[in-house]
Amino acid sequence: MDFAMAPTLFGDSSVLLMSPWKPLVIWGVFIAWAWLVATKIDKDLRYYNLGWEKWNSIFLASGVVAVITFFTGWVFWVSLPVGVLILLTPVLVYWKIRNGSVPDGKQFYLSLSKDAAAAQQRKMEKARLSAAIQYTDASGSEVRVPSKDDPDFQIYLRTEDIMGPAIKARASRIEMLLTGTGCKIAWVIDGVRTKQEDMAVEDAAPAINFFKQIAGLESSDSRRTKSGSFSLNSGAEDTSVQMAISGSSKGPVVVIEFNRETSRLVPYDQLGLLPQQRAMLDELVEKHDRHGIVLVSAPAKQGATTTVYSLLGRHDAYTCNIKSLEYEIEAFINGVDQAEWDPMNVDVDFATNLQSILRRDPDVALVGDIRDSESAKAAAAPGRKGPLVYVGMHANSLVDCIREWVKHVGDVEEAVKPIRAVLHQRLIRKLCPNCKQQVTPEEMAAMKLPAGIGDQLHRRVGQIQIKNKIIDCPICNGTGFLGQTAVFEVLVVDQDVLKHLRSGDLKSALAAARKSKMLQMQEAALLKAGRGETSLDEIARVLSPKKKKKQASKAKVEAS
Repeated sequence: MDFAMAPTLFGDSSVLLMSPWKPLVIWGVFIAWAWLVATKIDKDLRYYNLGWEKWNSIFLASGVVAVITFFTGWVFWVSLPVGVLILLTPVLVYWKIRNGSVPDGKQFYLSLSKDAAAAQQRKMEKARLSAAIQYTDASGSEVRVPSKDDPDFQIYLRTEDIMGPAIKARASRIEMLLTGTGCKIAWVIDGVRTKQEDMAVEDAAPAINFFKQIAGLESSDSRRTKSGSFSLNSGAEDTSVQMAISGSSKGPVVVIEFNRETSRLVPYDQLGLLPQQRAMLDELVEKHDRHGIVLVSAPAKQGATTTVYSLLGRHDAYTCNIKSLEYEIEAFINGVDQAEWDPMNVDVDFATNLQSILRRDPDVALVGDIRDSESAKAAAAPGRKGPLVYVGMHANSLVDCIREWVKHVGDVEEAVKPIRAVLHQRLIRKLCPNCKQQVTPEEMAAMKLPAGIGDQLHRRVGQIQIKNKIIDCPICNGTGFLGQTAVFEVLVVDQDVLKHLRSGDLKSALAAARKSKMLQMQEAALLKAGRGETSLDEIARVLSPKKKKKQASKAKVEAS
């Protein structure tokens, strides 16, 4: 062999390709680098939001340059280390930049020591990166994820089993009942409660204790209702969690609500009031007309708190004095002086506290809920010349609300004289805009609906077609609904209506209000359906009298 030809042979790529082991060395190096970038660095980039698109472009470019260097280098033993250097340089640069950007204790260090603490820290970091949910406790501190060989890691996984699917399904609330035989679980999605598969006590109880701990709840005194809060991040965005636990005859009851404060603060124009209903209430914002009582009623869990907060938010907190007294503050409103009644203070009851607030001459006030006669009398005492007072009440109808108010006050004249308006509401689900289907004009004609409800009637579907395949709608998860809105009855008490209320004639009062174009709840709901917001089936589900349903089912049983 002519040694003068050696450089040519070593630099000839055909010699490299004919070698049985050199390509294996090159591809081994390249695959190891690609595994590091794709499975470790990319995940780290995304978790800490360090610009993964930019860095992946840099890594891709270095990979292309390295491959060209490997296969076109003049001498293999020179091109190999040069190519490796090209691959590692961006990795080392990222390592340095990353360690300067992440929180203390999260840095990566290369160490050959067998320090047990360092090894444990690496295990914890690995477990944290593999966790689907990151928790932040009531004090704002990030909750440590146990390492995978820690017994508490299994408890952590159970908490993810409880929270993760519920959040993915858009649940606003999780209800858990811990009994001796198992944990009953239900989700509330768009106001509808759905039962879920039971969880074993040995799995649920430690998970509930974990939630209590990070929510700052004491383990003692299981008879009293206790509440606390924490937050979590499941990869998309932070979610605030409100937790309440109380005792029952069957066992502890745990209620977990997601983003409660956000859900309670709805802009006034998004409550669900129709334009003509908002116009009837707008005059109460004016200074000269800002007096009297506005009753806001709904059955339990039908959005009355959200409505009174929204009505309160219409008023400019910088130009008028706004105060509230509530059994529980569910959301904080900017500029409003909100007070929460302390049931443990035996010296001051709710009514006395309310009297104290009204004596300070607020322009607008909110009474979170009327539960006793003394509180109702205190709210009614200022009359139509006092501040504008929004009063929340639980009632099944507008008529029931007025009757209950009069019953609490005790005197018809004193009860009805200050009333300016009465609102009653129910929550209905909104159709998913991605999968709802418009009803044809022929179908609408066959339904014989009242005139003037609109021509945008839609039905619920819950599925979409992609090519030739029918799948559940990815927006609503196949339910056909997305979110809720309220449907209202608004009774404005003018002089004609007030005259009938004073005489105790509710039927005539409602008839007078109808002459002033008051919309009944069914009419308001149909108008919403005609605008494509909800469906006729949903209106029937919410507004159909339950008594008639029971009577119909009873008749069927007797007939059979």
